[in-house]
Amino acid sequence: MTQPDGGQSPYDPPQQPQQPEQSQPGAVPGQPAPYEQQPYQQSPYPQQGDAQAPVYAQGGQPGYGAPLPKNSLGVWSLVLGILSVLGCGLLTGIAAIITGVKSRQAQREGLANNGGMGLAGLILGWIGTVLVTLGIIAYIAFFAFVVSTPEFQDGFEQELQNSYEQELGDSGATMDPELQELMDELENS
Repeated sequence: MTQPDGGQSPYDPPQQPQQPEQSQPGAVPGQPAPYEQQPYQQSPYPQQGDAQAPVYAQGGQPGYGAPLPKNSLGVWSLVLGILSVLGCGLLTGIAAIITGVKSRQAQREGLANNGGMGLAGLILGWIGTVLVTLGIIAYIAFFAFVVSTPEFQDGFEQELQNSYEQELGDSGATMDPELQELMDELENS
């Protein structure tokens, strides 16, 4: 599209000056020559050994490249750490610790850039693991304390006696006759 003053619109693509056509064998007029080599263009992606090359995404903007390959370790560490603190068990805490350590290692190697998530997951994993371990120890201690009290032992013996009497029914016997014989033999010997 041309403007009335004879200039071109800024939205029109630039026009190439007309070049005289060179005749090559097998060339079709108006078409590029077969096997014509394209001019060299440098790749926008860093090559091996290019320490200072910027990373370009599809849009060509520097700094917004593809996600780093091990960024998911930090995310997993954080999620597992939160689950371990919420009481989902010892295994989620241990998994959070392992993935947190791996995430921090990947950050040092330059394969990840979310080491903060890995550190948070690592800390939460330790907290969750300690809390679950303390809970298990407290449960065992409470159970051992309750079982060792005389009231519990007396109540347990009474319950055992009551259930045994119910099994024997109204026979009036308090013990199995064969068991009574064995008990008498043991006492007499």
